[in-house]
Amino acid sequence: MELRTLLDAYIDVNILLVLSLGLWFVARRMFAALGLQNAYTTQLRLLNAVFLATILSPILAILVSMITASDLFASTYSVNISDFVTAQYLSGSFEMAPSAFEDALGLRSRVLSGVEYMDTNLGIALVTFMIIGFSLATLRLVLGFGNLCRIVAASTPWRKFGNLELRVSDTISIPFSTRTLSRRIILVPSSILSNPTDLKVALGHEFQHLRQRDLEWEIALELLRPLFFWNPAFTLWKRNFETLRELSCDQNVLARRKIVLGQYCESLLRICENSLKPTRLFAVEVPRITLVQTRNLGFGRRPVTLLRHRLNSLIEGNDERHPRAVFALFIVPLLLVTLLGTMAIQKPDDWSHDRLMLSTIVNLERLEARNSDAVAQLEIDR
Repeated sequence: MELRTLLDAYIDVNILLVLSLGLWFVARRMFAALGLQNAYTTQLRLLNAVFLATILSPILAILVSMITASDLFASTYSVNISDFVTAQYLSGSFEMAPSAFEDALGLRSRVLSGVEYMDTNLGIALVTFMIIGFSLATLRLVLGFGNLCRIVAASTPWRKFGNLELRVSDTISIPFSTRTLSRRIILVPSSILSNPTDLKVALGHEFQHLRQRDLEWEIALELLRPLFFWNPAFTLWKRNFETLRELSCDQNVLARRKIVLGQYCESLLRICENSLKPTRLFAVEVPRITLVQTRNLGFGRRPVTLLRHRLNSLIEGNDERHPRAVFALFIVPLLLVTLLGTMAIQKPDDWSHDRLMLSTIVNLERLEARNSDAVAQLEIDR
């Protein structure tokens, strides 16, 4: 696969992350309008589905291109945003110098060419920035996994159920779950063993995360972070995932009716009391899912804000009704709009009638400019 193809796919995914994030905010408003703002599990499943479709959009674009090239469908209509903007320009919807408009359309191609061949200052600066950022983010990830291995190695085995291990640690203050390639691990602080209620809440919460496959999603997002370290849309996606993950987990734990609401909230507050300030052990964040968050969630959002949101949702929220029907109602339009967005941001494959007309206009403008310069030179010579 050519480098230019990989760069195009990378840029497409980043653009689609922004577009899909806007789509998700619209979907959340619709949930609130329909009185489904507490359908956290359904929202989490939808968020994961749209994010997965966004990340896999380059493959989706290739499949669409293959279908289009096979002439199974008429190619009369185009959803490409470049073609749409060109058509609007030619119809007089907005005014702009033809050469300037053509330069704007070709900006992405010129930037990618500079990155590919390293023949412009901008291209060199972008490559340098990406290498440094990716290296630092990868270093953070490696240190986090190393820190995690040290924490697990220093803990004491307690119980084992198949590939699930319960371990006790004297060096942590917050229960959390993590995993290796073959094992799923729940670590609890030794101090919590003296309080049966807190232990029951912690284990119930972490068991639910494992049921929801939240741990696998967390690790996948952490592995993707070095690729999208510069894109704030990715950070917002992850923040929404973390919020919905905890709200959904709380809701499902209580729905099993093995823990009383009051006990659950009191345990959250007790465990959080000595855990909101990160210890040196977690100076480098490890890939894990904790009972309570201790790190900032990005864009100035503090963990205490999420805890307050969780408590309010537990007190005011209701159980989900007809989750499968609600999921089916939203997933189809969300994926269709994501597909349209994927097709819209692709580079046009051929020269359409509008693009040929634009090229002709630009050439005429340049010819007129040259003729004007020639006439002016003749006047000077006289």
